[in-house]
Amino acid sequence: MHKAERMETAVTIRVMQNYELPMTLALLSTFYPDLNKDLLLERLETVAKLNWQCVGVFAGTELVGLTGYWLNTRIYCGKYLYIDHFIIKPGNRSRGVGAQLLSYVRALADHYQCEQVCLDTFVSNSMAQSFWTRHGFSIVGFHYVAK
Repeated sequence: MHKAERMETAVTIRVMQNYELPMTLALLSTFYPDLNKDLLLERLETVAKLNWQCVGVFAGTELVGLTGYWLNTRIYCGKYLYIDHFIIKPGNRSRGVGAQLLSYVRALADHYQCEQVCLDTFVSNSMAQSFWTRHGFSIVGFHYVAK
């Protein structure tokens, strides 16, 4: 029995303009089902005014993946690129789209002379944890939250 070869999807990856952000709502809603679209849009408008950018993955004109990112500096690690919600549409997973998006993000980090790329993932998201481990990311800490 031969291992199935992964078919890579041809995509275009680019930083999105702020006026395009409403088109991300469908994907963001799948990732954050407990947040209504009005609240997501309000938060998108807020972060777009800050140091946040969104990278879109397009198959033709269809948005099939996205990630937000922040550039920042911390005392312990220096300048870094923080990946904020890395989402690939379910039908495009296991086709190389996530790897292509991550490669684009790593190139951005190099361009901005970041010392590292980091992210958080939900404890319950084992699929994401496997992806990040396969791509050379290590768990180095815990993210605590209080309300």
